[in-house]
Amino acid sequence: MKKQTHISLEEIGKKLPFKVPENYFEEFASQIDEQIAPKKPSWKQISQPWLYLVALFVGILFMVQIFYTIYVKIEKKQKENYELYVLSQIDEPFIMNYYLTNEENNLSGNENEY
Repeated sequence: MKKQTHISLEEIGKKLPFKVPENYFEEFASQIDEQIAPKKPSWKQISQPWLYLVALFVGILFMVQIFYTIYVKIEKKQKENYELYVLSQIDEPFIMNYYLTNEENNLSGNENEY
């Protein structure tokens, strides 16, 4: 069997290889109008960007709250550590002397006021 690679025009004749669907040109204008007509956006299309924006702000607020809570805890811990450090640098007899002196001054000052 011989393979034919070229088709001659005589073989085809005047037959058209393609044909147009019925009423194609009559309906063409109305089909184009339907395709390019502006469509009313749905509620989902309108609200979706706003929902993303709200979710973004809520996420930011939660993150700020978390970071602020962590910051307050760290500040409190640093304050406690500083107080402990200062108290660790003072020896016990000095603290006892301080309180005893204040107590004596308060007692003697209170007697003069009555």
